[in-house]
Amino acid sequence: MHGGVDMLTKNDEKQMKALMNEREDFRYIIEKLKEDQQFTVSQISHEIRNPVTLINSSLQLIEKQHPEVRSFAFWNQTMEDMMFLRKLLDELSSFNNGERLALQEMNVKSWIEALAGSIATHLRDTDIDFSCDFQKVLPHITADDTKLHQAVYNLLRNAVEAIDDCGHIIFRALTKDKKLIIQVIDDGCGIQEEDLDTLFAPFVTHKKCGSGLGLAITKRIVEAHDGSLTVKSTPGTGTCFTILLPYC
Repeated sequence: MHGGVDMLTKNDEKQMKALMNEREDFRYIIEKLKEDQQFTVSQISHEIRNPVTLINSSLQLIEKQHPEVRSFAFWNQTMEDMMFLRKLLDELSSFNNGERLALQEMNVKSWIEALAGSIATHLRDTDIDFSCDFQKVLPHITADDTKLHQAVYNLLRNAVEAIDDCGHIIFRALTKDKKLIIQVIDDGCGIQEEDLDTLFAPFVTHKKCGSGLGLAITKRIVEAHDGSLTVKSTPGTGTCFTILLPYC
């Protein structure tokens, strides 16, 4: 005993070394996802889902039995890697299922106001100015409200990240020529012109930490609704994402 806490045994140390090696294997897989788009989603999920679950359980057990590991230099990075892997699995699932819709009648006004309220609450204690510009009367459409929520939320999350805690986001909804138009506008850092062509490509990311799936998921969901997703951006000025959804 030391300080009232059981010390790590040689077996524990061996197990942790194996976990670290597994972590490096997952890093290799993630890099392959970004480099080789010939990998299918099912192959990727098969490669990493079960090992991630097992390793995450092992890490939680080690932390419970040996709280001192929290002070180890690599521990926080290991836990962050596991969080990234779990998020990656969720996004892979979303990407794979983006075209599978559960269609039902949807009250756009109620739906978009609820989403805006959720975002506003999240940003309440920040220096981000979040404003909504919704047409007074919005239609009922046939759509998958859960999938559309995910698609628009991805755009709003990108806007928040782009302005780096201080700036302005406009969330807009209107109709024109039997199309629902949803826009997310920010005055953040903007997107470099050379990055626009690959912006919606899966596994392509220009962030330090990202799977490169968020915008690809959004585009897939929007196109599954027979809609379109476009972007206009000026570096140093800001970005505007526009969703067009036809309705009857």
